[in-house]
Amino acid sequence: MTDRNSLGYLRPSVTRYWLLTIQFVVTLGTYQILANQGIHPQKVWIFLDESQLSPAEMKPFQLSARARERSLTKGCNAHDNLSASQPGQAIESIIAQNTEKIHFYSRALRAYSAEATPAQIKQLEFLPIVLKVQPVKTYHSTIDPNEPAGALRLPKESSPQTQYGATYTQLAILNVPTAHDSGFSGHGVRIAMIDAGFQKNHEVFQKIISENRLIAEQDFIFDDNNVSDEVKEDTTKNGPQGDHGTSVWSVIGGYQPGILIGVAWGAEYLLAKSERIGSESIIEEDQFVEAVEWAEAMGADIISASVAYRDFDNPADDYQYSDLDGQTTNSAKAINWAFERGIVAVISAGNEANHYDDVGGLLTPADAWGALAAGAVDTNKNIASFSSYGPTADGRIKPDLCAPGVRDYTATCSSTNSYAYRSGTSFSAPLIAGCAALLVEKFPNAPPIFIANRLKQYASYADNPDQRYGWGIPDVALSIFTPIATASQDQITVFPNPSNEETFFFFHWNHIVPPTGNTELSVFNILGERVWQQRLQPKTAGTAELLYWDHRNNSNRKVSTGAYFVTVKDGSNYLKGKFLIIH
Repeated sequence: MTDRNSLGYLRPSVTRYWLLTIQFVVTLGTYQILANQGIHPQKVWIFLDESQLSPAEMKPFQLSARARERSLTKGCNAHDNLSASQPGQAIESIIAQNTEKIHFYSRALRAYSAEATPAQIKQLEFLPIVLKVQPVKTYHSTIDPNEPAGALRLPKESSPQTQYGATYTQLAILNVPTAHDSGFSGHGVRIAMIDAGFQKNHEVFQKIISENRLIAEQDFIFDDNNVSDEVKEDTTKNGPQGDHGTSVWSVIGGYQPGILIGVAWGAEYLLAKSERIGSESIIEEDQFVEAVEWAEAMGADIISASVAYRDFDNPADDYQYSDLDGQTTNSAKAINWAFERGIVAVISAGNEANHYDDVGGLLTPADAWGALAAGAVDTNKNIASFSSYGPTADGRIKPDLCAPGVRDYTATCSSTNSYAYRSGTSFSAPLIAGCAALLVEKFPNAPPIFIANRLKQYASYADNPDQRYGWGIPDVALSIFTPIATASQDQITVFPNPSNEETFFFFHWNHIVPPTGNTELSVFNILGERVWQQRLQPKTAGTAELLYWDHRNNSNRKVSTGAYFVTVKDGSNYLKGKFLIIH
């Protein structure tokens, strides 16, 4: 029987590591005693109180031109200035004076990642600009490949699928070869891979590198720009640090005809190393958040992450099932933020279907509203026994889609030309992300909800989604080639316009996490008087809404000829439209 920790995706070990908790009295004298006893600073999130921040105290964040264009074209909240800014020198100086070290500022969380002593934490909590201070949750991870790492290269087959080698089956299930034959390879699409490291000198990545499609790389563990193994730091008892990421990247981006072809072999890539796999190595969720924000700033169109969180060193820090509501965990918040800025985020659902007592072992950030959670099926299209599933704590279906995740053919770290069969939602996630990349290539200005819905619309369970398969296995060729029209996100479309007897209002909701409570669509005349309203329940970003109005006002009388305006309050946004009525 396959051990659940041997399946291919990164998660914490179930083993608990109890941390010593010390209560203290906040006085300078007490702090000095604690310091002398060896109390060290701890990593924390310092959340800022937005109500205390004025625009003058913020400064622009330097996004790439590509990131700015993507956010304006495909983002749900392009006007959200705080997401495109960071605190100025005055605020940062205040935080710096009350911490040992600042690591980075998170635009997604509106928070600083920093190191602070117990006394400094208490001081920070009294600052007017600080909303709260939250310790960073850490865990130890153990992971082993579930197939021998040194599997032999397969010989080339004499069949019509010769160029795909052993990867033909995993791609054919998604109808990827048809898309490839029509010229789609992910060209022009930028994909960020967040994982534990990557062996860039493997033969399957040389086409990417020789064509300068490896745009950037960043190691968030050792703070450098080398995501390959650095022997001393990265060799663990579980093998090379970069083995997992190498396999994951090869599934989506590899290109070695006759042996292995990735789904989006023609795409551009950003590589982020944020996870440690050694059994005594700390993995921190804040590094994942930092990697997401780096990818956003570098202009990523897609994020593919085969990492997940739930159990931590200190059991008191564990995420509970109630936390998996799509908007509570820091990693889920980061994914939602990226979604609203125009990024498709594909996340492994997890390999824990048989581990947790609650439902199906779903992990975060697969629960995020903005996550396209990937489950795993075998080559017969049956759900893998280990594949995590929902519902989420707030009742949504997860996973969203499924892809092959049992015995996928991948590159490995054993040498520059080694391969192996591996299993886990780690490998179904990049397959789904690759399908999304082919769709983005076809519809470059479409928002992420459009890409997600297109994949779902032509998936095997589209008419009857369930909690094990979600919407099922997508058919990427049908998603690409079936005609469809897109609509503006920022405007309420009114038709017919001008109108005589009746009017229809059409728009898309803009917030990935719907505001609580009801809102209203309101029609105003040219004098600013509200003549009609319709109560609505907000829905998740990208969901279409179509409403009918018979031109009767609040007093049930037909309105007069003239110009009218229509608005819908969607969270902090107002969607607007204007039209004429002529009787």
